[in-house]
Amino acid sequence: MIWHEFKALGTDIIISAELPPEQKNILLQAEIMVRDFEQKFSRFINNNELAAFNNSTSERREVSINLRELLKVAQYYYFETKGIFDPTIIGNLKALGYKQSFEKTNSDSHVERKELNKTFFSRALMSDIKINDNSIECPSNFQVDLGGLGKGYLVDVLSQTVLAGVQNYWISAGGDLIVQGELGRKIAVQDPSRPEADIFIIDTKGEKLGVATSGIIKRAGMGWHHLIDPRTGLPTTNDILSVTAIAPDALRADIFAKTVLILGIESGFKFIEKQVGAAAIIFTKNQDPIFSKRAKDYLYDTKKN
Repeated sequence: MIWHEFKALGTDIIISAELPPEQKNILLQAEIMVRDFEQKFSRFINNNELAAFNNSTSERREVSINLRELLKVAQYYYFETKGIFDPTIIGNLKALGYKQSFEKTNSDSHVERKELNKTFFSRALMSDIKINDNSIECPSNFQVDLGGLGKGYLVDVLSQTVLAGVQNYWISAGGDLIVQGELGRKIAVQDPSRPEADIFIIDTKGEKLGVATSGIIKRAGMGWHHLIDPRTGLPTTNDILSVTAIAPDALRADIFAKTVLILGIESGFKFIEKQVGAAAIIFTKNQDPIFSKRAKDYLYDTKKN
């Protein structure tokens, strides 16, 4: 087994795979891909491809194949979630003080509701754009933050490219994972209120699955969290503390976890039950876990094992 760990995209990236020692360069190739992605599409790096796109006021913008694909994916899930997944809320993230990655953000931000409403109601939407072969037609004020899908998307790309021929591996980017084989069979899910404790274990049964957790834990020194409800433009408020989603890939797991959390318990479960091969576990503010119908199929039974 080969283990490779590094920091990128504001989090710890961990790749573990059952490979002979002479093939360890595969994981180094994976790191190169991650860092290339970060340099091009992180909102926190100046003068990169995403910054050039967002700073443009043109209504027809040339884009690379990679950015076109990311926008295409973003638009698909925008419609799939009926606007709950919405990367155009970048203006409100900035207004709340989220102008750098959370690992570097440690001060509170006083925000006027009027300022939030102004950026929220005047923004261009994913439904306003047309994606062509090598260009995007969009309103002049169209901007996106790809952080809400970037890690899940990238983890899936790694599994489909550099690890395509590997049968046993684990890739983690913060709260986004994709696993296959016995190496990632048991996944411990932390108690969001006590990260040092696990509340349950997911048994993937050796399948290739994506697992993602999204929560509303407030960051140090801040009175708010980063998960914006696109229906209000403000940080999400309901009875959910965190959601762990299971899906056929990491991107869907990531987006579904966020969607369920924003929708709330009742609407969130209605949403997840409609998604093929997906499940969700909600951890409420009362510290109670609630399981979707398919979620119980993935719980590790300590009595039988």
